[in-house]
Amino acid sequence: MNILDIIKKYKQSHKYSWNDMNNYDVYDKIRDIVKAMMETDLTFEKYSSLINDQVEREKSTQVLTFGDNINNTAKIPTDTFGTWKLYREKLINQNHWSEKSVENIEKSSFEILQRMTTTSETGPHKGLVVGNIQSGKTASMSALIAMAADNGFNVFIVLSGVIENLRRQTARRIESDIFFSGKGNNQWNYLDRPSVREGMQTSQLELSSGSTARYLIVSLKNSRRIRSILHWLKHDRNMQKKMKVLLIDDEADQASINTKDVNGEERTAINGTIRNIVNDGGYGAMNYVAYTATPFANVLNESGDDTLYPKNFISLLEPGEDYIGPRQIFGKGDPDFQPGMNGIVNEIPENESMMIKKYQDERTPFKAPKSMQHAVKWFLMALSAMRAQGYMKPVSMMIHTDFRVQVHNLIEQTVRNYIYDLKKEYGRNPKAFLKSMHAEYNERCSELSPDMFRRIMTDYYGDVQEYPKWKLVKRELRKLLELSDSKLVHHIEMSDEGELNYNDGIHLCVDNSNAKDSEDSSQVRLVYPDRKRLEECDKAPAFIVIGGNTLSRGLTIEGLVSTYFLRRTNQADTLMQMGRWFGYRQHYELMPRIWMDQKAYEKYGFLTEMNEDVRGKLMEYADKGFSPAEVAPRIKTSPSYLDVRITANNKMQSAAPTDFNFEGMSYQTTLFDADSDVMQSNLRYTRKFLESLGAFRNIREHMVWKDVPTEKVEEYLERYRGVALDERIKSIQHILEWLEKNTGKIEKWNVILAGRDEVRDADPGEWSVNGKTINPVNRSRVDNAKKDMIDIRVLRSPRDLVSDIEDISDLPEKAASDNSFASYRRGRNMSQTPQLLIYRIDKDSIPQGRNAKGRIELHTPFDLIGLSILLPEISRRKDDDDVSNGDGVDYVAIKLNYKAPDDDVKEEEDE
Repeated sequence: MNILDIIKKYKQSHKYSWNDMNNYDVYDKIRDIVKAMMETDLTFEKYSSLINDQVEREKSTQVLTFGDNINNTAKIPTDTFGTWKLYREKLINQNHWSEKSVENIEKSSFEILQRMTTTSETGPHKGLVVGNIQSGKTASMSALIAMAADNGFNVFIVLSGVIENLRRQTARRIESDIFFSGKGNNQWNYLDRPSVREGMQTSQLELSSGSTARYLIVSLKNSRRIRSILHWLKHDRNMQKKMKVLLIDDEADQASINTKDVNGEERTAINGTIRNIVNDGGYGAMNYVAYTATPFANVLNESGDDTLYPKNFISLLEPGEDYIGPRQIFGKGDPDFQPGMNGIVNEIPENESMMIKKYQDERTPFKAPKSMQHAVKWFLMALSAMRAQGYMKPVSMMIHTDFRVQVHNLIEQTVRNYIYDLKKEYGRNPKAFLKSMHAEYNERCSELSPDMFRRIMTDYYGDVQEYPKWKLVKRELRKLLELSDSKLVHHIEMSDEGELNYNDGIHLCVDNSNAKDSEDSSQVRLVYPDRKRLEECDKAPAFIVIGGNTLSRGLTIEGLVSTYFLRRTNQADTLMQMGRWFGYRQHYELMPRIWMDQKAYEKYGFLTEMNEDVRGKLMEYADKGFSPAEVAPRIKTSPSYLDVRITANNKMQSAAPTDFNFEGMSYQTTLFDADSDVMQSNLRYTRKFLESLGAFRNIREHMVWKDVPTEKVEEYLERYRGVALDERIKSIQHILEWLEKNTGKIEKWNVILAGRDEVRDADPGEWSVNGKTINPVNRSRVDNAKKDMIDIRVLRSPRDLVSDIEDISDLPEKAASDNSFASYRRGRNMSQTPQLLIYRIDKDSIPQGRNAKGRIELHTPFDLIGLSILLPEISRRKDDDDVSNGDGVDYVAIKLNYKAPDDDVKEEEDE
């Protein structure tokens, strides 16, 4: 054991963060331990250097695991012909991954592997790996399988979704990743639907300790097939004892969740069968590792030793630097930050959205509305542009307006007719048509410039493919529109031998559970050409795919450049999984566009914040050294203005308002009364309140008053005039009363007037505090057409949470979320200090940055006053079950059914 190992063990046993560790008090204790164990002296400089190096190393590799200690002696494989090294070589040479991305996947996979068990003595280990939508989870699964195989695991089972097409896609991908035709040291065997009655029996497996045989099963998540695997595994108990099993549950929040009453005996068939496989004690080792991008059901439905709850670890996968995800497209809930690629998203007006819904409900044919026309035209132009640049992979458009399979043929006919209309328009007057398309091409290109892309994707690996000149696009567009009707738009053609053929036209696909091959022997469902067929294509093949649930999860839409999305669902996990537009877009980075209505845009904005919040909490727990059996992950619920459920009710049966603590419960006003008297009243009382506080401190662009008596703050909050719909502002007084009753009175607050630029002398007649002022903040309003109320959606910038801390030179550069700034406050011993942030909002505020979509000028007669309130982190009492009275708790967590470790035992282990 070296010094760093001692430091890590101490950190783990005391549940400290690295920030907690880096001080003289802890150093003194570590120095004594090092001296006793190693008979060497440890200087503070070396101690601090070891910690700082470790922090930087963890930042650079971006690997975070919230869970148990390292559990085995696994090593990162180094053998040139080991499965991992061969797969690593493929990622770099064939898949063209950057060294940083490969290092990320190596270290994250090893981090997971270290938490797995290699023995039957500890019982099954259960973990959860949380990725991002379309961010490369399959690559992570392949990497984990490869590393585990090199470290002695011999049986690998992958449960892959509920759709056979996706299962085959996953099986082909994993086989391609880890099978090397005898080139590697491990001898891989693929077992297709193993059962006791058919195929290879377990008695025929080569599982001796020195064997290099490895067995892979990729199964549909179907109760009959999984039951066959269960009987097959248990058929020969002696062979079962030799099995070191890694069972990977892909899309683990789908079908694997027990949706029966979790307090009863009955289980859903798939959940019950998986549990029977995992909890059987007859293996040499059993590890259940669930993968998903939407983990809400996995951590909210049920816990306990016999469930699939990830009691041992939860690991976060960080996508590669090329990933374009929710944060990159929709930004974060920070009004002063402009991360969202605004131009990617275009609005479907409400009248068109309602029109499409009406026709779909009535099953009535309709003409494509303007927004759908724009989406189709952009697809044709983007396709032509990418062909002009020599792009040779599939290029796609996705239309997802309804889950009902009956309406998909209706949409297909609408799109087909519109493309024919465009062909006719081109035929009547080519010059006028192309001039109109040129203008639209320029408009779309201006929405997302290469400079904007680079500003947002600061770590992007490789060159950004620029838009080609119009004359090159025009040439390809003309070739496309001059095809005959039968060649221009059609289903995928099928030869007499049953082989799929692709041409230069648009392959129109309807992908749903009812889609069958058409009567003319063509393929209706989406099937992309394999490598051989792709090499035979003269140009990049084009696809427009129309569907619902089959497009919602797992399926990769290749070369997706245009999405028309109108799906109405209120479940956060389902909605996030529908984001097929997230992912890697090398060589066509600027091309993707999305059309959605304002409600969907708002929901995705919240889901982005929710996703960041979940990941931030898991990072915090990982840094503290907790395990999921000790602290349940907390999930942020929807704000009142959005009708969003975390997941289906039967998938979150054990969710309850969290009883961990208030965790610095935070509130910010986002709704304002449009009455000018209310505006003037708030301005007047705010000025009077701040002037009564005396001298302020000038901290950066803020006025700060410290140690303000609670009575003054309470009096101000009572006089502040909010809107009747804003229940949260009315709950503040109840929260303060609850805190005083249960934890003791809060004595002092920090009060901040937040602003822009420097504090300065006020001009005559300007709103001021004892002659001093700062420029108001800019917050535009949502265009919701409500005359009596103003909605700005987001008030506080997360960075303002540290506005009452004078020296923030050690603030991590990557700090960007509420969680990271709250964690920083904690490290500076400020988490017990309540904070009142007051914002004066410029009456002439204009839309900017992320706010540009669906927003208008504030345009109020007077400046608005907005409030952000951050309460201290005070734990609730264990016996206090009363969280009523509108206390503002806006998180839920599962009630854990694990016995806490005995304190005496822990002390003994610590020594």
